[in-house]
Amino acid sequence: METLLISKDAQLSTDGGTLFVRTENGKRRLPIKGLGQIIIAGEAGLTTSLLCLLGRNSIRVTMLDWYGNVTGSFEPSKNPRSGRIRQLQALASNDETHRIDLAHRFVEGAAKNMLANLRYRKYRGVSMLDNVISEINSQVSEISTSVTIESLMGHEGLIRAWYFDAWRKIDNRLDFGVRVRRPPNNEINCLLSWYNGLIYALCRNEIAKTHLDDCISFLHSAREARSSLALDLAEVFKPAICDSLIIELVLRGTNWCSWFHINDKVCRLSETGKRKTMEIWAEKLDSPIGGANSLRELVLKEALAVERHILGVNKYQPWKRKV
Repeated sequence: METLLISKDAQLSTDGGTLFVRTENGKRRLPIKGLGQIIIAGEAGLTTSLLCLLGRNSIRVTMLDWYGNVTGSFEPSKNPRSGRIRQLQALASNDETHRIDLAHRFVEGAAKNMLANLRYRKYRGVSMLDNVISEINSQVSEISTSVTIESLMGHEGLIRAWYFDAWRKIDNRLDFGVRVRRPPNNEINCLLSWYNGLIYALCRNEIAKTHLDDCISFLHSAREARSSLALDLAEVFKPAICDSLIIELVLRGTNWCSWFHINDKVCRLSETGKRKTMEIWAEKLDSPIGGANSLRELVLKEALAVERHILGVNKYQPWKRKV
C-alpha cells in the first residue's frame, strides 16, 4: 500500500515500528514498509515519535481541507536532491524560450486529454460534440503561437471553457454552471475541487521521488507555500483522471445524497462523501493506465520525463490518453 487515505477523525501513533491508527470504529495496525504517503482529510492527531518514524522511512504526510485543497504537509528530510538539476531547472524556468516551450507542452497535454474525453463520449453515442471538438482543436493549433505565459494561459482558459460547457451535452446532470472553487457552490464543483486536490497531492508525492525541485515551475508562477511544478504536472492528468471519474459517477446514476452538505450556496463533502470518493480514488490509483502498472507509476514516469528534458536527454512529450 503506497498511500494511506484517512477521511475520518483519527489518532496516529507508532507502536514498535508499526503505524497505529485509532478511530471511532476501533484500532488498526499498519506496516510502514511499502508506505510512501499519508493523506489526511479529517481531524487527526500525530505523535512526535510517529513523525520521526515517518521521516526515517521517507513517508510524506499531506493534509487536505474540506474542499480538497492541500493546506500543509510533513516533508521527510531524505528526499533526493541534486544541486546540478536544481540549477538547470532554475535556468530553464528563468529562460523565456525554455520556459514557454515546456509550458506549451503542459497545456497541449491537458488540451489533448480534454479532447480525448469528448471523443470517447462521442464514440459512446453522445451527439452534438462535433462543434466543441472543432473549437478546441482550433485553440490547440494556436498554442504554439503563444510567446508569453499570459497568452498561453488565455488559450488554456478558452479551451477549458469550451470543454466544461460541453459537459451538459454529455448529460444535463453535469451542467454545473460557472466554475466556482473557493468555496464550491454545488456537487460537481465540489468534486472537481476535491479530486483536483488529490491529483495535486499525488503529483507532489511523485515529484519528490525525482531530483526535481517542486517549487520551480514553468506554466504556473512560482509562489511561496505551494508546489507549483505539481500544478504544472497535474494539468496533464486532471482531464483523464479527475474529470473522467466525475463523469462516470454521474452517468452511472450514483446516489450521492449523503455525500454532501450544502448551506448558503457552499457545498462541501460529508464524512461519508470523503470516504466514498477516496475509496474510488484509491481504486483508480491502483488501476493500470497508459501502459503503466498504475496511475501512480504513470505520474512518476511523467515527472522523470520532465527531469530528462531538464537534463537535455530527451524532449518532454506529455502523456496523452488514447481513445
